[in-house]
Amino acid sequence: MLQDFRYALRTFRRHPVVAGAAVLTLGLGIGGATAVFTVVDAVLLRPLPFHDPDRLVRLWARTPEGGRFPFSEPDYLDLSARTRTLQGVAAFNDAGGTAVLASGGEPQRITVVPITASLPDVLGVHAALGRMFTADEDRPASTDRPVVLSDGLWKRRFGADPLILGRTIQIDGQPAVVTGVMPARFDFPGHAEAWVPLSADPLRDRSDSELAVIGRLASGATLSQLRGELRDVMRRIGEGDPEARAGWSADAVFFSEWIVSPRFRQAVWAFSGAVGVLLLLACANVASLLVAQAATREGEMRIRAALGAGRRRLVRQLLTESSLLALLGTAAAVLVAAWSVAAIRALGAERVPRLDELHVDGSVLAFACLTGIASCLAFGLAPALHAARTDLRSGVDTLRYTGGNRRLRHALVVLEITLALVLLIGAGLLGHSFLRLMLVNPGFDTKHTIAMPLALSSSDDQEEQVARFYRDLLDRVRGVPGIAAAGATTTDPFRQFGFSNTVTPAERAAESPPGGLMQAGWRSVTPGYFEAMGVPLLSGRSFEASDSAGGERVVVVSESLARRLWPGDTPLGKRVYWGGTTGRTRLVIGVAGDIRDVRLEAEAGPMLFVPHTQVPVPAMTIVMRTSLGAGAVTSALRAAVRDLDPSLPAPPVHGIRASRFEAAASTRFNLTLIGAFAAVALTLAVTGVYAMLAFAVWERRREIAVRLALGASPPRIARLVLGTGLWLAIGGVLAGTAVALAATRILASLLYGVAPTDLLTFAAAGSALLAVAALASWLPARRAARLDPAVVLRDT
Repeated sequence: MLQDFRYALRTFRRHPVVAGAAVLTLGLGIGGATAVFTVVDAVLLRPLPFHDPDRLVRLWARTPEGGRFPFSEPDYLDLSARTRTLQGVAAFNDAGGTAVLASGGEPQRITVVPITASLPDVLGVHAALGRMFTADEDRPASTDRPVVLSDGLWKRRFGADPLILGRTIQIDGQPAVVTGVMPARFDFPGHAEAWVPLSADPLRDRSDSELAVIGRLASGATLSQLRGELRDVMRRIGEGDPEARAGWSADAVFFSEWIVSPRFRQAVWAFSGAVGVLLLLACANVASLLVAQAATREGEMRIRAALGAGRRRLVRQLLTESSLLALLGTAAAVLVAAWSVAAIRALGAERVPRLDELHVDGSVLAFACLTGIASCLAFGLAPALHAARTDLRSGVDTLRYTGGNRRLRHALVVLEITLALVLLIGAGLLGHSFLRLMLVNPGFDTKHTIAMPLALSSSDDQEEQVARFYRDLLDRVRGVPGIAAAGATTTDPFRQFGFSNTVTPAERAAESPPGGLMQAGWRSVTPGYFEAMGVPLLSGRSFEASDSAGGERVVVVSESLARRLWPGDTPLGKRVYWGGTTGRTRLVIGVAGDIRDVRLEAEAGPMLFVPHTQVPVPAMTIVMRTSLGAGAVTSALRAAVRDLDPSLPAPPVHGIRASRFEAAASTRFNLTLIGAFAAVALTLAVTGVYAMLAFAVWERRREIAVRLALGASPPRIARLVLGTGLWLAIGGVLAGTAVALAATRILASLLYGVAPTDLLTFAAAGSALLAVAALASWLPARRAARLDPAVVLRDT
């Protein structure tokens, strides 16, 4: 074996190009497979960082229309008291929140999440320093204001001071006592930096739904049992409060499905399939190189056999060379995987779940080694078997072009083109989908608009003060040079969640359920919002300063909402109930165009706009129309905020166009990853065609010289070689198309506006591959046509 190893090294030194190409090809194939395995391991295989995570569940309310919805505080308390299939129930504010931390340095806005005291027990994660707050501190009547810090905030803001426990800090202008610090890397839910008591109130309005509820299944309980119990509990809640919950239900899924959505799971498995194809293609490419090289070594193998080497000895020699190539390729793959993982983390940013857990560890290295061993067997088997069939009777002094060797190389090239086309079609479908997504009209202008999100402190959470602050701020913003129009909305376009509630026409309230007729999105907006965003007003008017808190309650409805509630009739002058079917109605004063300001791929659903003076939400986003970039007006906008409230941190300012681009991050992530695989696959397939034909020309140079000497024209020789390459490419394209028709169906959930069997994409990918294959074939064909018969026949 040592002798075989030393001889393999000498062989690589004699043929460095072949060895280098094989190592590079294997590095790309195994490295890509290892990088994707790292994603699969981190996202799908690695257990969640909680105690016994397989028993954790996420609960949702179900509207009468079947849509998922958060729970209200009374809902949560009823669920906690009535469920028996859950060992524990906890909740946190699904809307999230920020607050201004004024201790430990300059004022800074941090992410603060209100949670119930039961959440640590449900998750099985407890404070690393100090304690979480108690059940008594989590009651509405409690006067205590505890706060628990994340490990990152504790270290960054307070220098990891162990005496932080019991210290009073200022959050949103109010004192809070630090009771604990959570373990490192715990930031549930979603990059939380501090936690405060939720203090769920049973007397709060049940229609005010903004709680996410989680639970831990009791021993022996199943998910189906829990779902049945939840439906029964919600039915009884609806019987007790028909106005808010009549017809509502509830559902639950395991944590693993909630944190990593089925859509992203399918994407990861699609990546796995793609990288598996890439690895097969790399092995086929290397096998093609080694088969070609084995043909040049047939004389050597005959001599070895004549001197007494048996077939096992010859096979062992070639497998040793393949193993050494696999070892070097695996070493290169580890570097490729490390670079790829860094690129994936940068590309996925915050759009890919659990991406912060992505790193190359022992299991990943073990996978790379196992893949290298499997690859060694895959690409080393063909040349080894070819050597085992060496026939001494054919002589030891000549090298003949064998049909079996040629057919094997042709089969490998067809396989490479087949696999490359599958990846190329997959990348083409995702690219077509991404283009369609980017061409979606969101219903407003994204090119000339910028946004500045703000959240007032809870001490300022008085309706009149909130409304006055935003009115005064907008007056100052409109005076900034370059700002053509300005308004405010509750949703930062493409960066924030939306809100929804029931809407019922007053004339149909008697026949509607007590909870309302239908769900519709809603936004609280100020005068100037429609003008700043470029949302068209189709009829009626927009909000004005006269639409005050004590005046007529008014709304503007979207076109789709008007069409659904009053088909064929004008909505102007109609009255609607917003939330339930009792109380005061609101007058429809205008109809606006449909918008998509949360998700581009979601249909523009029905929406209702209310004036901010009548629904004064503290957290708003200032939207502005300007011909200047965000950077040109940021300092002036921050100065306007600082002049009104110096305690507020400097707010971020960003372009809505950039936010729209970021909203397609998951689609772009999918496209970039599979596109990279397709680019590598295309390169390998083209180089495989070129290498096969170049070697065939070299191997048949004597035959070609004889043909030329007997009168064959150079163009005829060129067509002979070019035709071989094109026929192989056509065979690969036909086979690849058949495979892709079945394989691309797994991409269906990842596509937007494109069918997985899109004819245009299939035709474009096949044509592109044929074109580059023709180019790869033309170069050896030109070389064959330029052979000098006299020189070739004399030298051979």
